[in-house]
Amino acid sequence: MSSPAAPTVAPATLEPELAEAYRQCADKSVLAALNPKIFFGYFSVCADPSQGHGSNTTFPGLDWGQSAEALLWLGRKAEVLASWNYVKTFLRDDGLIPFAIVPDQAGTTAMMKLPKSDKEYPFVVAANGGAYSHWFPGNPLLMLPNVTVVQMADAIFRHTQDRAWLAAQQDYLRAVSDWMVLQVTPEGLVKGGGFYIERPPRLDHDGVTQCYTADALRLASQLTGQSSYAAVADRITACFRQKFWAGDHCVEYINLERGAISHHGLTDVDWAAIAMGLATPEQVKTLWPQLRDNRDFLYNGIPTGISTRPETYEDWEMLYLDRHDLAAMGRVWFVEARARHVMGDRAGILESLRQVARVGRANDWYWRERYYSERSGDLGSYRINTYCEYPATFIRIVHRYVLGA
Repeated sequence: MSSPAAPTVAPATLEPELAEAYRQCADKSVLAALNPKIFFGYFSVCADPSQGHGSNTTFPGLDWGQSAEALLWLGRKAEVLASWNYVKTFLRDDGLIPFAIVPDQAGTTAMMKLPKSDKEYPFVVAANGGAYSHWFPGNPLLMLPNVTVVQMADAIFRHTQDRAWLAAQQDYLRAVSDWMVLQVTPEGLVKGGGFYIERPPRLDHDGVTQCYTADALRLASQLTGQSSYAAVADRITACFRQKFWAGDHCVEYINLERGAISHHGLTDVDWAAIAMGLATPEQVKTLWPQLRDNRDFLYNGIPTGISTRPETYEDWEMLYLDRHDLAAMGRVWFVEARARHVMGDRAGILESLRQVARVGRANDWYWRERYYSERSGDLGSYRINTYCEYPATFIRIVHRYVLGA
């Protein structure tokens, strides 16, 4: 692992508590995860990769994009562009990006088994090391890598304003975006289950997936100049406003057998609907008073939990496995922060940053991958420490939604 030659200097306008957390997020996690011994531009998802997820694995589905954008803010453009070029080589002929790149398992199939299950599921890694389909039943995370690539292209271009670079990415971005379009039904439902969660897999149409896909297609339209992508985003939005509204909050997901599922209280779908602009103005007026000061989204003192009523998930929703993702995670916190930014709630963003900072300070300035609510039931044992998601998200929120860069 590499480390910066000198301690990171936090933005001068941050209050002392947040400035200290910013420095620690940068130096102990995001920058510490860089490892040029693997290749120039490589970074792991943990500051200490021995704690989990492999020492040379890349996750184009989410984790890669989160840390890469944080590295841009920290002045590591060269490493980010090198990582971008690495991920780009894994584009499949049909336009799909792998959700994980696992070089040590290239060309293999491993049988995966979860607690409380007698069944085994195949985890297939292609000959190039790319995992293009999740081993979990129903293939959640289907849309995640392609959405992440488009969002990362937007982040790189916003930072560099390099039109020559963007021009060189056009074929790539169109292949990635064309694949996304094919996953949208004529009525505007996006295929695939959970966008960034596996348990519950939210089969078959996750509300967060709808929101993020629409957002990515709008970005793709701007980046490529193809208005057809924005038209598909509009179709998703219209469908969402009709099918994902439960009267006073959003439907969490639509199950093909059981219909619209919306009985777990407020969820991350409510935040996402505001953050990505899929909720109507009237729906926002109904949602925002319920969301703004709702402490049920805090799990063990940290934002943001997946639901305000995690104890209400039924075994069939978890496919009778564990309850791994009924947790607070940095990916959900980012959606909350974006929604607060849309609503002009700077005070709420700052308070959430303080909450995350306090949890990190109490753990020697490291963060876990997940924080479980005591109301979630079976908490599982997935408690990886030194995970980079909260630190990377902290840096992104500071720059995007506090400093307004």
